[in-house]
Amino acid sequence: MKRDEYMDGAGLKTGPMEAQGWKRDEFASEFDRRIAWWRAARFGIFVHWGPYSMLGGMWKGKRVEANYAEHIQLRGKIPVAEYAEAAAGMKPDAFDAYEWVSLAKRAGAKYMIVTAKHHDGFAMYDSKVSDYSITRHAHFPSDPLKALAAACEAEGIRLGIYYSHAMDWHHPDSQGNTLDYPDNVGAWDLLEDWVDDDGKRTRFERYLQEKALPQVEELLTGYGPIGVMWFDCGHKISDEHAEWFRDRVRRLQPDCLINKRLRDERFADYGNPHDNQLRFRPVQPDWESIHTLNDSWGFRYDDDNWKSPDELIEQLLRVVSAGGNLVLNIGPMGSGAIDDTSRRLLETVGRFLEYSGEAIYGTEESPIGVPQWGWCTWKPDESALYLFVRDWPSDGRLILPGLASRVQYAQPVGGIGEHEHPRSLAFRQLGPWDVEIDVRSVRKHPYATVIKVKILGELKADPTPRFIAGMPNTFWAYDGRIEGGVHYDNGKRGHDGVTGWADPGAAVHWTFRSEEERPVRCRLMVTLSADAEQAGGRFEVSLDEQKVEATIEETGGDGSWGELETGPLTVSSRGLHHLEIRGLSLAGNSLMKLRKITLLPIEEGGKSHEAGV
Repeated sequence: MKRDEYMDGAGLKTGPMEAQGWKRDEFASEFDRRIAWWRAARFGIFVHWGPYSMLGGMWKGKRVEANYAEHIQLRGKIPVAEYAEAAAGMKPDAFDAYEWVSLAKRAGAKYMIVTAKHHDGFAMYDSKVSDYSITRHAHFPSDPLKALAAACEAEGIRLGIYYSHAMDWHHPDSQGNTLDYPDNVGAWDLLEDWVDDDGKRTRFERYLQEKALPQVEELLTGYGPIGVMWFDCGHKISDEHAEWFRDRVRRLQPDCLINKRLRDERFADYGNPHDNQLRFRPVQPDWESIHTLNDSWGFRYDDDNWKSPDELIEQLLRVVSAGGNLVLNIGPMGSGAIDDTSRRLLETVGRFLEYSGEAIYGTEESPIGVPQWGWCTWKPDESALYLFVRDWPSDGRLILPGLASRVQYAQPVGGIGEHEHPRSLAFRQLGPWDVEIDVRSVRKHPYATVIKVKILGELKADPTPRFIAGMPNTFWAYDGRIEGGVHYDNGKRGHDGVTGWADPGAAVHWTFRSEEERPVRCRLMVTLSADAEQAGGRFEVSLDEQKVEATIEETGGDGSWGELETGPLTVSSRGLHHLEIRGLSLAGNSLMKLRKITLLPIEEGGKSHEAGV
């Protein structure tokens, strides 16, 4: 995708960024220079650390019900004086800046974003603007952020700073804390509900001028070069307020990047989808996906819902192959120590990047779309495609779809000496748009096997999905075209599909191509979620002129995915095919949530290629 184009909400390429409201303060070449390091980095680390880390989700011996431990003051309805008293007791004696940065480097991260001030208003650095800080309020003898800046510089890691500019639950004029300051803007109040209220706006702007803007100036003048100023909750401030922050960043550190959550894309260098979003539809050419290792961002004692190394690595590949950066979060304990599970998970990702880094760093999004067997990246400077094979073809012959360029060689990444001549795997062209690679001799990596494909001449690629008869073929709802009022869910776990199916005639569509010489009969699996009220609704799946109907069964409710088998259907010939799922009738207020459709080719003898949920 060209840098002057981006994807709209339906995943379609649109025109110049300026015509879509994407405003730059300088020429595109200057922007490209500023963001070049970030585009090459592809992987970073987030750190959420503050007084909430010491509490760990507990207040006065009881668990506070909050998805994120850093929200304990708000969710636990803790008076500001009591929270401040607890914060004064923060003594992070186990904090070691070089240990943190060393872990980030072992994980393969190229930048680290550290919370300087979260919504609780507590500065995790030596602020001269406010005494509510770790050095002045908690009397910690040194500045943690200063130590982290020095460690990052020593280890070649870019330092980014998180700063909650819109909310501050300690300041009497900010947003969010209506427990202590009932006349203030509430944590969930919309901007349009208060921006014309002279009293609320005046108080909020006093907070911005007294604390937020001066602290941002401190951070941009006292800690060396800052790679990113990472703001949050920008939907709660006005365009004018956003300009105040953007102008200070540009004036004090012109090369510092600004994320979308300052306000929106008009004021930012790159975008941020939802947190922990498994599926996404990028609407900016440069974007970053942030994920927790378990559930909470800040440390929480009882949060044992850890993601597996396989899930983390798959998310890395999913994001990078779509042209984004992945940032994984760690939540150190209040003492400053990092728990063993976080350490092990990040080190596992790091070992994978030691093996596969050339296929991640400095790459661009896949020009061939998302193949059925895994993911792909493109490195223009080397004229190389990198294939991440996760689901292996049953016959050991990998089809590289959508490539019309000539191939010079294809070789596994890893195990080749620095001065050895690359020895190519056997390959052959299959028609004008596909290449077949013999991978029977390739040793499989436990997370993804990487194959480098060097091409000759100009890249000629087509992202249209290709049906492959030797494996399951999955069509994700998030990648489909929608009609009839349905919409893409937030993309998080249990919500990475299409929802809002209130019109029984709504539909999701996909187009794919097949190069199979003979018709291929397939089992049809529909992955959906439905509650008891939705059970009994009906839909049909069509493949070209074929149609099959099915009745929905309860799966356990919202976000609990289940599989419903219907069909079979036949991919009848070579060429383009149209796959569609359309509602027929509702049993409740909505039909279902749809995650994906899978076509499972039936082998001779009646067996089929299985697919996991």
